[in-house]
Amino acid sequence: MESHDILLLEEGDPNSGFRTKNAPNEKARSVLVDEGNALVLRAALISVTHGDFTIGGDAATLLIFEFNYLSMKGSRRFTSGKIKLRFDNAKGDVKNRPIVDKIAPTGAFSINKTTSRRDIHQVLNAGINGEAIGIGPELGYLWETNVTKEKEHATRLAGVQRMLSEGSGRDDTVVWTLEEDPVRKQGIPSFLRSAVLLRRRADVPFYFTIDVTTGVDFEGRLRRLLGMDKRDPVDPVQVDGGTNLTELGIASLDPKAGDIDLENMKAIDIGKKADVIVATPLEVSG
Repeated sequence: MESHDILLLEEGDPNSGFRTKNAPNEKARSVLVDEGNALVLRAALISVTHGDFTIGGDAATLLIFEFNYLSMKGSRRFTSGKIKLRFDNAKGDVKNRPIVDKIAPTGAFSINKTTSRRDIHQVLNAGINGEAIGIGPELGYLWETNVTKEKEHATRLAGVQRMLSEGSGRDDTVVWTLEEDPVRKQGIPSFLRSAVLLRRRADVPFYFTIDVTTGVDFEGRLRRLLGMDKRDPVDPVQVDGGTNLTELGIASLDPKAGDIDLENMKAIDIGKKADVIVATPLEVSG
C-alpha cells in the first residue's frame, strides 16, 4: 500500500514538530524531508475513507495514520513521543466542525510490563545507656533484616479524545502519548498505527493540523541546546471532494473486505485497524 509520507527529524525540544509544507496550490501534501539524522520519525496518512455515519444520517470519514520511530544508530533512542491531531471546518464554521467520534488505540496501556525486585539490607542498633545500672557505658542489640521490594514498570501508551477548540462543545482533538520504560530505558515503540473516525454534520471540506513532540536521549537534547536544529512552518492538510487521494498515494478501505460498511461507519470496529510494534534488537552476523 502506498502512503502519504510526512517526515519528522529528530528534535529533543518540547516544540519539535512536522517539518513540511504543502506544494504550491495544493491543500494536502506528500513531501519527504532530509532524513540524515540519527533519529527519524516517519509519519504517514495511509488511508482516507468516506461514507455515512449511520444509514441515511450524517457524513463520516475514517482516517488511518502510521508513525515509525526509527533509530539509525543503535546507541540512540526516542524516550517519549506525543502526537496531537486537531480537526476543523475548512471555512471555520463551528457548527460544521468535524466531531471525533472514536479513536484507536484509546485508553491507557502498559507494554512489556516487568517487575523488578530489589533486596534492601537494614541494620538497626537498639542501644541503652548502662551506666545507670553499673554495668558499663552502653548495652545494645544489633538487628539485621532483609527486605525485598518489588516495582512494576513498563512502556506506556495512551490515547484520548479532547475538546480543545472554543465553541464546538464536542471532541475535536486526538492525543496519543508514548513513554519509554523508565527502568529498562530501551526507547518507545518503533511503530504505531492509529485510526480516527469523524462524524461530519455536513459533507463539506475539513482540515486537520498535526503536531508531534518527542523526547530523546541526552545527545539529542544537547544538539537542541547547541542550536543545531531549527523549526519549520507547519501547513494543515485539507480533505474535500476535490482531493485526489490516488494522486497523493492515499488509499481508501475496500468495503468488499467485509468489515467496512460505508453506509453505517459508526459500526466499524476501528480497533482492528490499529497496531503497535516494539522494536527488538537484531544481531546480524558479518
